[in-house]
Amino acid sequence: MDRFFISVWIWTCFWIVAVGNFSPIFGEGLPQYKFDITNAKAIAAEIPKEFSHYVATAGSNIELQAPSSPWMQGLDSPNLSTAELTLPQVRIPLDEGKRLEPGELAEKKEGWYVTAVPLLSSDPVRGQGGGIRASIFFNGKKTDLYYEYEAYRSKLTFQLFQTNEGVKNHFIQFDSPYIFNTAFRWKSSLSLDYNPNSQYFGIGESSLQSLSYRPRNLPEIGRITNARFDAYEASQSYTRPSRSEIFPTVSDQGYNQYLFNSTTLFNGIDYTFWRAWKWVIANEISKNIIGHSDGIWNLSKDPYFAGSLWETAVPNGESKLTEDYKAGKIKGYNGGDIVYLRAGIAYDTRDFEPDPDRGILVELNMANVSKRTGSDFNYNKIFFQTKYFYKIFPSVFEELVFATRGALGYTSSAAPFSEVRYMWSLDGTMTGIGGLQTMRGYRQDRFVAPVVGFGSAEFRWRFATFKILDELFTLSFVPFYDVGRVWDSEKRINLQGYKHSWGGGLRIIWNQATVILIDFAKSREDTQTFVDFNHAF
Repeated sequence: MDRFFISVWIWTCFWIVAVGNFSPIFGEGLPQYKFDITNAKAIAAEIPKEFSHYVATAGSNIELQAPSSPWMQGLDSPNLSTAELTLPQVRIPLDEGKRLEPGELAEKKEGWYVTAVPLLSSDPVRGQGGGIRASIFFNGKKTDLYYEYEAYRSKLTFQLFQTNEGVKNHFIQFDSPYIFNTAFRWKSSLSLDYNPNSQYFGIGESSLQSLSYRPRNLPEIGRITNARFDAYEASQSYTRPSRSEIFPTVSDQGYNQYLFNSTTLFNGIDYTFWRAWKWVIANEISKNIIGHSDGIWNLSKDPYFAGSLWETAVPNGESKLTEDYKAGKIKGYNGGDIVYLRAGIAYDTRDFEPDPDRGILVELNMANVSKRTGSDFNYNKIFFQTKYFYKIFPSVFEELVFATRGALGYTSSAAPFSEVRYMWSLDGTMTGIGGLQTMRGYRQDRFVAPVVGFGSAEFRWRFATFKILDELFTLSFVPFYDVGRVWDSEKRINLQGYKHSWGGGLRIIWNQATVILIDFAKSREDTQTFVDFNHAF
């Protein structure tokens, strides 16, 4: 599989280079087209570079106008003998499916605006937390080349967040589609992720086994299978006889936990060609530190005299992570440095990325981690994903969108356990099967293996839109269904043994581009509530 991966990765890079139009890099002008703004169809015509841009009214012919862009102010005529354009002045051809609908376009704000909200988050693993997230948006003007085709001209986001369980998630992100009026998009971020409650249930198809436990952690009582997570977790809070001679009793409260501390710098560039196609290259540098729950002291209950009066502090026993490390099943027990080099290709016709009404995203990206580039490991990754959005029953429900996605991921051998779970797409990162981004209703990273597959379906019904002062808000009701599975290798992929979850939620959409999520999810193992930002997909 590794040889196959390397071949595909190399040929994909060559193919992207061959079909991509790199002319802006080498100083050549972008393709010159005249556009009818009423229907955005290209009119085959050469446009002189000395004119800044072209405007039209409904039913009229396009006329050449004097320069009006900020960088052209002060020129007395279109003659550029004394000045030189610094930015492309003609929009590249784009798929018409990416154009915003008239109603959404009418509500889109011009210029700068800020959204800042207090973070009151609830998550089964991270706990209850608070903080702040602020985004500075720049949308430009209605006359700008890409105004009708982008959610924003640029966005800068800051977050400070911490929970009662000790989780810290701080970051700064920048995103600029069609940067400098070109076909390029630049994304960059710097983040700190500190989670002392990261979950580990093993690597491989063995993680698909149902939860089981001994009541009150008593070794003389038979195991209960197909357990709910709350009962499984409660059993781990009781003391049991230690298998070592150091401490007579231990508990298993940290059996499925470890500390994950990661500082990450990301930079990615994608380039749009053939109206809706993109190639993408990205680099990600992470310093990961792993801490272990073994030996950490916690208050635990006596199995024979259960109750708060009988709680006593005892150390955690050996964790699942340590067991697998001693058995030679995992790598990266203490963390390490990771440097990703990524290349990919995508087809994207979504009309509005933060909250799409229609369109499709199909993407394939490949990543290489090598000691030659500064990493502590050698491994490869492949990730394929498709998303589809479609308005259904428009005559009955004006704002009802059917959204679905399916994904398949592969990680080669020799990857550290904390990176086997890691998946990256154009829209951001995901980890493991389970949790908000993959399969709500199961614990984060509940199922992890070298090969993963998962999918989701949602109905997104926008049932109310209103304004408070000058701020636009939309409310959406979202029932959903998630499914997923993992395999030890690509040869074992089949259609049996999938895990399922379901639920419903509310979306509060602020000024179109900020989505606040509240979801309630249920599975055979657990019931969960999520409060977070952005759609699950």
